[in-house]
Amino acid sequence: MKLRDLLKYKDIVIQCHDNPDADALASGYAVFKYLESRGKKPRLVYGGRNVIRKSNLVLMIKELEIPVEHVDRIDKPELLVTVDCQYEAGNVTRFDAWNVAVIDHHIQAGQLPENSIVREKLGSCSTLVWSMLIDEGYDLAADSKLSTALYYGLYTDTGSLSEISQPLDKELRDNVIFDDAIIARFKNCNMSLEELELAGTALLRSDYIEEHRFAIVKAGPCDPNVLGIISDLVLEVDAIDIVVVFCVRQNGVKLSVRSCVREVKASEMAEKICEGIGSGGGHLRKAGGFISVERLTPIYENFCADNNIQPRMVISDDGRYERPSDSAIKTIIEKRTLDYFKNTTIIYGKDKILENPRMEEYTSRLASIGYIPALELANSGEIIKIRTIDENRDMDVLVDEDTILVVYGGWEIEEYSREAFEENFTSCPERGYESRDLREHVIVRVNATGKSIDLSNHMKVCVPKSGHNVMAAEVENKVKLFANKDDTVYISGNKGDMIVSSEGKVNIMSKEEFNNAFEKVTGKNPVKAVIFDLDGTLLDTLVDLKNAVNYALRTMGMPERTLDEVRRFVGNGVRLLMIRAVPDGEDNPEFEETFDVFKEYYGEHCTENTGAYQGIIPLFDELKARGIKMAIVSNKIDFAVKELNDQYFSGYTSAAIGEMENVARKPAPDTALKAMRELGVTADECVYVGDSDVDIQTAKNAGIPCISVTWGFRDRDFLIKNGASCLIDKPEEWLKYV
Repeated sequence: MKLRDLLKYKDIVIQCHDNPDADALASGYAVFKYLESRGKKPRLVYGGRNVIRKSNLVLMIKELEIPVEHVDRIDKPELLVTVDCQYEAGNVTRFDAWNVAVIDHHIQAGQLPENSIVREKLGSCSTLVWSMLIDEGYDLAADSKLSTALYYGLYTDTGSLSEISQPLDKELRDNVIFDDAIIARFKNCNMSLEELELAGTALLRSDYIEEHRFAIVKAGPCDPNVLGIISDLVLEVDAIDIVVVFCVRQNGVKLSVRSCVREVKASEMAEKICEGIGSGGGHLRKAGGFISVERLTPIYENFCADNNIQPRMVISDDGRYERPSDSAIKTIIEKRTLDYFKNTTIIYGKDKILENPRMEEYTSRLASIGYIPALELANSGEIIKIRTIDENRDMDVLVDEDTILVVYGGWEIEEYSREAFEENFTSCPERGYESRDLREHVIVRVNATGKSIDLSNHMKVCVPKSGHNVMAAEVENKVKLFANKDDTVYISGNKGDMIVSSEGKVNIMSKEEFNNAFEKVTGKNPVKAVIFDLDGTLLDTLVDLKNAVNYALRTMGMPERTLDEVRRFVGNGVRLLMIRAVPDGEDNPEFEETFDVFKEYYGEHCTENTGAYQGIIPLFDELKARGIKMAIVSNKIDFAVKELNDQYFSGYTSAAIGEMENVARKPAPDTALKAMRELGVTADECVYVGDSDVDIQTAKNAGIPCISVTWGFRDRDFLIKNGASCLIDKPEEWLKYV
């Protein structure tokens, strides 16, 4: 849809959502000014119970002369245009209209009317309307107040411009001419004395969950914009990274969500809290939501029944129905928030993905790809600037007759010489390029003229001459993927999605999307061997280790250690275990004697309480039946490793290697490499299995994929923090990797 499509209507009303923020006001104002410039007489309105009182918004309306009206009803207009919201959404009063149009940047909430444009990836609706004005040739340079409004709309909706990633947002930020003085006044006019008092009272009603650095705050009835102010205040606390502030109103519950950590998107959390009982969404760091009390009540009653709790109900303010009490509402919000935190694997960096032994090779189906000769965009010798979603891949291209731009996936652009292009692609002039608005993802601007180019008008079609190979695996639970260690935004994945690695880039795709694009490569070498760590992976040796440690300490008159202490000490050889257990470690003049006592005692008693974890022997039986070779490597003393191996795994393993001279201890790869030589396999034919950070590093140093087990001496969170990318909870789960 284009703005000119609205001109065929006479009676036009522009509607913001019920609690307009700066972005909604700016977007609505822009549509109003465009229609007015074309001879129309539109109205700009918002509904709901609340009149705008937030200080900066009141000032914005006054200074920029925004003709917005608060209304309870409107006469049925020929056209109703909703901006920064969608018709019949939870935060928009429903007004009847003969025709409806939608201009928005939030996730599509339902079926849209024919006249609609929704660009959910944009940082602000102001950006969308600004681009629509540019398309219409509207002279923004001559309209300082409108330009200032649009800039402020972008500023407020993107965390003071800190959350900008889309090329079009960058274009508005860098190119609109605004009034600095007015913007400064808006920034310094956010709270009244009354709102300060309300915020102070709310802060006394906060709960804090230290594990997640999360706070939940109940505020009294107030303008929803004040909730955002309270959220921002709470987020200033050094111990708080995530906050939810809510207030109970007559018809439901308003939420404000804030996050200052990259591991939590505020918009995603708001969506999860409100899922099935309302609506939520927003942006990376700031979001909001609304919960219907009517839909919440049965959820709360079921929660009470499941937990054998007496429901806490009160009569609604209008006396018409019972609803959950404010504390009950807080309980449900808190539970949903904690559910959001649970059962999610966070992966930092592509290197972790590449270590996943479940990754299999796929090749791309020969799908159509867009390309453009650069000479169609600018003259030879000119420079064009290309902006994409990934700011690190923005580039300047010198145009000449030899330059070809290839567009992958609708947004990723690579530069080819004509020779390289013809070597890798076949042009298909008979095929038309699938129509899409690329400006949401790609901005091309000619440096000499400043002219922005819509690539859609120039796109041609080609197909690759050969398949493009990737490594991929199915996601087993919820995943947050930071494709690179220093990324600020994660990609979300759910069970059943595909995690995909290609040429140093990692992404998550839906199963349907992936299957349409790729097919499995057959004929790859299967796993032929497994190298196991011993302690904490195959055998529960902790009690015997503790007994040996404490025997040595008692013998030497030193304080003994608890089981949990010994658990923390193990993982990198018995010498380091004793360094950690003995007061002052190696600096203790009696350390070596104590260590000798430990070794002698442990050698005689290492099997008294030790046993294989449940499920290990059946796993070994199955691996042996499949012809898979097995070895054990450990930092334990070599004679103890061999003794334990003979006792528990005789007939299964072909090698058992412990600490010995001339073989470096883990995390050096020496023991693993020695095991591979004795098994007669290469690194791409085997997998390493261990329970510690040392094992993860050992596998990496040996060039072997690593599976981390969660039943050993280190827990899941510790393993993930130390680079684990593939974890199993039961021995039998390993079989799905062979």
